[in-house]
Amino acid sequence: MRIQFTLTCQKGTVIPINYQSEISNWVFSVLAKANPEMSAWAQKRGYDFPSRTFKLFTFSPLAIYPYEMDQVRQEFKLQGNQVKLTFSAYIDPAFEQHIIHLFRQMPLTLGILDGQPGRFEVKHWQVIPHPNFKEVMQFKASSPISVTNVDDEKPIPNPYLMPDNPDYDVSFFTHTVRRFKAANQYKSLASLKLIDASYAMHFRLYGQSKSRLIHLKPNTDGIQQLRGFVYDFEVAMSQPLLEFCYYAGFGEYPQLGFGYVELREPEKEKSHGGGGQQYGNNQSQPPKRNYN
Repeated sequence: MRIQFTLTCQKGTVIPINYQSEISNWVFSVLAKANPEMSAWAQKRGYDFPSRTFKLFTFSPLAIYPYEMDQVRQEFKLQGNQVKLTFSAYIDPAFEQHIIHLFRQMPLTLGILDGQPGRFEVKHWQVIPHPNFKEVMQFKASSPISVTNVDDEKPIPNPYLMPDNPDYDVSFFTHTVRRFKAANQYKSLASLKLIDASYAMHFRLYGQSKSRLIHLKPNTDGIQQLRGFVYDFEVAMSQPLLEFCYYAGFGEYPQLGFGYVELREPEKEKSHGGGGQQYGNNQSQPPKRNYN
């Protein structure tokens, strides 16, 4: 599911350019308040919300226009009184309304205003329509996608692979399959009937990628900084696997705001559905590889 939240705040609130850790911690705190039914759903799949083991989610960058940016202090000063954020998770859609309720009950603390912590509250929300998933689709990375090298026989000084690296697809799909199998209690793709030996997964980069180094504050993974790349790309894989990546995030560490993608413009035109319903508080392919 994907839900876009409009968060209200006070004009003049100052937030850091690198805000991913605060939002990640907020999401974990919200999910920790899940009701028994949603908690049971997670536990059945080997996850626990309070201990923050559920990491099958990501989120979009904040839409904060208009703003002033201080490059020296690495801060944004908000010139408006609201921001937008999309929460994306690989979770049963039956819990959609419960999740909205949870986010409404817990404000996001981020930045400062007149020496006090900034406060953002959910005012409106919009459920994003389900795309028409196909085995080959094109996406635009809205937040960086982080992929590290998985080939121990080819050690490299920098573990973060660039998307134009000839071995990028190996690591890209390896991390994808590992996460998907973990979400399905480590069953193989073959046993889930989601992979065909005659069908090759493939990754294609469009244009040039741009590097992004994100500095992180204290987080559940104990990571101080992460590098990823934003780019447009085409990917081919089974529809369930592709749907998993769309909602749970591509690459590594989506729970820290990495790997959030949107449909590339040609795909948006083909996709079914409109803008969704809004609510408020008053109502050429590489060789075949084996990733299984």
